[in-house]
Amino acid sequence: FVAGANERFGPITVIHKKGEPIKKIHWSAFRFDASDWQRLEDCTLILQDVNEIQQLFSSQRIPTMYHVIPAIEVLQTAWEKKAKLASLAPYHDAIQAGLAKIGKYYALFDKKPAYVLGLFVHPYYKIGWMRLNWGGETEQAAAIAAGDKNAKNWVKEAENIVEKVTEEYWPYRF
Repeated sequence: FVAGANERFGPITVIHKKGEPIKKIHWSAFRFDASDWQRLEDCTLILQDVNEIQQLFSSQRIPTMYHVIPAIEVLQTAWEKKAKLASLAPYHDAIQAGLAKIGKYYALFDKKPAYVLGLFVHPYYKIGWMRLNWGGETEQAAAIAAGDKNAKNWVKEAENIVEKVTEEYWPYRF
């Protein structure tokens, strides 16, 4: 297509700058070579995780809040793995920036109990999923022993959120 496009359609664009000759940009300037296609495939590989997760939030008929925390964790895990791949080395800075953004928003979940409550009341997730995926007292002790003085028992944190909200809203149940 590109080879014959210049003759068939003329230049793809023309740049006019005051006091300079007109510059015609031909279609052939946009031809992809093998390395360009490889970069495009790499970007597709990185972004497919985001697309899959975005699809979880696209329902118009059912609430999807309970998907948020597990989906963000899946995305974070996938990108952490991709950040270690030598084949994606040119994109490591971008992946790290994406991971930093994920971390920023993940930290905000601590301030919004609705996300934890969404998991807690969902028939599949409940507190069992939290125990399996977040860890409790044992994982907290191991993290502290490894030097993380700010380690938390995330299951206990979730239970505290549920208890606090229950105490706050229980009087209004009827």
